[in-house]
Amino acid sequence: MKKSIALSVIAFLLVASGHTQEMKLDDVIGAYYKATGIEKMKSWTTFKTSGKTIAQGMEFPTVLIIKRPSKLRVEAEVQGNKMVQAFDGTQGWSVVPWSGSSVPQDMTADEVKGMKDQSDMEGALYNWKGKGHQAELLGKEDMEGSPAYKIKLIKANGDIDTYYIDAESFILLKTSSKVKIQGNEVEGETVFTNYKNVEGVLMAGSISNKIKDQVVSQIVFDKAEVNIPVSDSLFMKPAVKK
Repeated sequence: MKKSIALSVIAFLLVASGHTQEMKLDDVIGAYYKATGIEKMKSWTTFKTSGKTIAQGMEFPTVLIIKRPSKLRVEAEVQGNKMVQAFDGTQGWSVVPWSGSSVPQDMTADEVKGMKDQSDMEGALYNWKGKGHQAELLGKEDMEGSPAYKIKLIKANGDIDTYYIDAESFILLKTSSKVKIQGNEVEGETVFTNYKNVEGVLMAGSISNKIKDQVVSQIVFDKAEVNIPVSDSLFMKPAVKK
């Protein structure tokens, strides 16, 4: 009897192991959607987070606002001066006081592309087919002792992101990106930690940006607000008084 039970347990473990190994791209992405509750974001019209950015030995208050469709505004206060970056769905502009001017300036094409990507509330991996992207499951990779699924996403604009999704919790751990800026390919990593429940959606409370394994900036969010009134004027480039 004991032998029979032992064999049954072994058979179960083998089947479970085989099932895990046989997970396809859609299985992994579907598990990621379920684990994070990302489908709930479809009912969000606006999303605002407040916190701080840590960079170059300094900390400064930061606010990020997203409004559908494809509107984004980022504010940061550095030494009493407010920096603004905004995208109205078509045009991107910024105010950078320490550049010597408080006049809103048009963003470059590469900057606009980056803002457009960030304005995607659910992120590029959600509904990737509908967005014209291509995705491929590359298998698993060890991340600090834990296995993670690797998904390569070739965006419609030609940029390439690789997603690392925890093989047990199916939470997004990291992305690595290859982005073309002024014809040059730039690589970077973004690490997601300190997940918090926001209206039923698990979202990273800390986001670290790395270049060549060195952290260049970290954003820590303390507060999140969903479906609050946000005027379209926040994203539109202010008229310059002559």
